[in-house]
Amino acid sequence: MKKIFVAYGPYLEEALKIILTIFAIVAVLIFIGQKSLAVFYRYPLDYGEAPLLDQAMRLGAGQNIYRNDLSTPPYTISNYPPLYPLVWAPLVALFGSELWTGRLISTLGALATALFINRIVQTLTEDRAAGRAAGVLFLAIPYVGSWSSLARVDLLALALSMGGLAVLARRGQTRQGLILGSLLLVAAIYTRQSYGLAAPLAACAWMWRRYGWRRAAAIAGIIGGVGLVLFLVLNILSQGGFFFNIVTANVNPFKMDNLLNHWRDVRSTLPILLGLGVVGLGWTTWTLLATRKETSSTSCSAWVLAGAYVLGATISALTIGKIGSNINYLLELAAALSLMAGLYMAGNMGALSERLPAVKFAVRNGAMILLTIQLGFLMRNTLQGSVQDVKARRIHEARLEDLFWEVRQIKAPILADEFMGLLSLNDKPLHIQPFEITQLANAGLWDQTSFLESIRAQEYPMILIHHFMGYPVYTERWTPEMLDTIFTNYVADGWAGESVIFRPRDVSLHPTATLTACPDAPWQLPTRADMGVWWLTQSLLFMGEGFEGNVPVYAVADGMLMRPADWRDAIAILHDDPVRPGQKVWTYYAGMAPAWGNESYVAAEFPPGSEGIPVKKGQLLGYQGTAHGGAMAIWPHATFGVAEPLHADGSFPYHVLSDKDPTDARDPNTFLDPSPYLGTAIHSPVMGTPVWLPLRCLGESR
Repeated sequence: MKKIFVAYGPYLEEALKIILTIFAIVAVLIFIGQKSLAVFYRYPLDYGEAPLLDQAMRLGAGQNIYRNDLSTPPYTISNYPPLYPLVWAPLVALFGSELWTGRLISTLGALATALFINRIVQTLTEDRAAGRAAGVLFLAIPYVGSWSSLARVDLLALALSMGGLAVLARRGQTRQGLILGSLLLVAAIYTRQSYGLAAPLAACAWMWRRYGWRRAAAIAGIIGGVGLVLFLVLNILSQGGFFFNIVTANVNPFKMDNLLNHWRDVRSTLPILLGLGVVGLGWTTWTLLATRKETSSTSCSAWVLAGAYVLGATISALTIGKIGSNINYLLELAAALSLMAGLYMAGNMGALSERLPAVKFAVRNGAMILLTIQLGFLMRNTLQGSVQDVKARRIHEARLEDLFWEVRQIKAPILADEFMGLLSLNDKPLHIQPFEITQLANAGLWDQTSFLESIRAQEYPMILIHHFMGYPVYTERWTPEMLDTIFTNYVADGWAGESVIFRPRDVSLHPTATLTACPDAPWQLPTRADMGVWWLTQSLLFMGEGFEGNVPVYAVADGMLMRPADWRDAIAILHDDPVRPGQKVWTYYAGMAPAWGNESYVAAEFPPGSEGIPVKKGQLLGYQGTAHGGAMAIWPHATFGVAEPLHADGSFPYHVLSDKDPTDARDPNTFLDPSPYLGTAIHSPVMGTPVWLPLRCLGESR
């Protein structure tokens, strides 16, 4: 066996290196391709980009971005320390109010982080191949590729913290290296405050085990001292606004469901890295319990650095359960796991590797096999996930272009959430950051009375409210009082990039906004369509103004109702056909439930398993929700369809619900044309394609 190992071991290792190198090259190409799609895209890709651009613009104009009084507009919050907008401000002055400059900072931050991971692994293991592989592995993680495409603070903060660790790993024994590394860690904290845990913990643990407690204490003293002085200076200059903005305004409610959902995603995205991380933490514990002589060596102390970093990053990542948190809370964990993976790829198991070469060979080659597999999964997830997300956002570019020029012409303040960036791109200051202000209002830290009065007075000529497919994010970004006031005083008359465009309500301009029936129609409308309809293969999605579960759905005519036991969100009613006398026809009502969970908004008197229950025209059937059979889960709505019986017994034609998805366009006869029954104008050019349109009655002029 030893002869075989000596003879063929090097060939196996070289083969694995070649395969891993090929995968790494493809991963880098995917990263570059993703940047080409996202970085220079003109319009917002994320809610958080516009506030940072607004802050960079205000800093460039010499304004205070940490206001301590939000009783008057603008109602804006600066959630992060000032370093990122300070770096961005000169680029805004040079190139104008463009998002690509901020995204470029993030992209360079990701590349710098990968470089620093490479340098740390090389320093700790003297293995260049392992260092390069660890750096590429970081870039291949979907969270990194996705977030580095955005103008957000995180990748600059991560690059600074990783740069600090790289300096300390390489030159921590010198005074200059200790000071420089510590100041880089402080700079990371003053880019994003949550970076005050993982990297400083790893730095102190490394210095303690490598050079002794005095140097660890020196690092802690520099970070704590400089950080505290900067905090006091900024807080004094802003008259308490710095503390209010980055501390008070960041204390959002914690939802366990948010945490569990994100960690399920992490488990499915990074299974091998997580497994290696758990084993690595165990090995780190053993290393800490080993003799002082062993742990003071570079190879042994490397696991202390990596283990402490993984532990701190994991603790930070647990805060992803806060409302409003996103995958940026996972970036430090991605870097920590990549760093630890580099130690595995170098076969670095401390003194054990030095005493037993076979252990080093097995660990190194086993790691290359596992991480090549992990790289493959990461690339697939990126191509199928974040790359497709960017493509989906870019689909709306033409509509956003029109909206961009419309926003430019409006002089009065505009309210927006996801597309606040349209204001910043037009050099308009933000009037409100709805999510941050809503969290303050919910916590009792902001009085929304005057803002609600402004909405009632229709001071805003346009309001843009976003709704992601399948997730009613607007309920986190606007208080119920704000939404109710908007729905009362404004009407939706457009749709752009999954955002609803509201304008001041004028009944003379919107005669069908609260219509209950079209003139001379045999049936009444099943529910409100204040915000219009979506035509889906001759079925209609009626979109009302209001939250899930509060826009009523009614029977369009007398009939006999049935609800099978497995229908959570739907019912069907058999009627006499008013268009074809002597025949029967079914109406189908769906979407009366949330997109997720088991709750139903169907009226309680129609439980699952109901059959042959008589109902009257106008009788309450339930309430609009967002439940869906396929990928369609938009603003609260109810799906309505008309279908004829296929069998002599008049039973419901279940074929219309093929794949449980009434949006299925493969069968052109899925539902009958509802226009003769409801008196609605048919939009034949878009039949079968999900398109938002205003509800119009037959004969109504456009």
